Amino acid sequence: MMNQGQIGQVIQQAKQTCRNSGRGLTEKRQRVLEILLKTEGPMSAYELTDAYNRIAPAPIMAMSVYRILVFLESMKLIHRLHSANKYMACTQLSGHCDHPFPLFLICTLCQKVEETSVPTNLVRLLTQNTKKSGFLIAGSQLEMNGLCNQCQSTSSS
Repeated sequence: MMNQGQIGQVIQQAKQTCRNSGRGLTEKRQRVLEILLKTEGPMSAYELTDAYNRIAPAPIMAMSVYRILVFLESMKLIHRLHSANKYMACTQLSGHCDHPFPLFLICTLCQKVEETSVPTNLVRLLTQNTKKSGFLIAGSQLEMNGLCNQCQSTSSS
C-alpha cells in the first residue's frame, strides 16, 4: 500500500499526464484515483461509489463513477480486471502505466492482485502463436488466477 507522500507524487504526475493530453484531472476524478491508490485490492464501480460517498461532501452516482473509470483507464492511470469487472490503480509509481503488456496475478482465496509486466519477447511469441491459429489478440493484458505466497503457506499448514 502506498504512503501519503507516494500518493501525492502519483497524483501530481497523473495531473501532468492529463494536462499533456489536453484534459484535466478534476476533483472527482482525483478522488476516485486516490481511493484506488489507497486500497489494497481491486474495487468494483459500486464499491468505489460507496467509498467515494463516505468521504465526499456531495454524493456521486454510480454512472458518474463509471465515466470516471473509463477516463482514468484511457489515461492509463488504472487497470480494469476483466475477469472480475473490478478496477485498480497501476502499481507503478510513475502515475502513468508505461509497461506495454501487464500481467495480473490474482489470488483466488484472498483476492490479492499482483501486477507485473510480460517481457516483450514473450508477448511477441504469444502474438505469433495466436496469429498462426487465425486468432487476433484484442486485449493488452493477461490475467492469471492462482494462490499467492501467503495463501499457499496457510493452506498447506
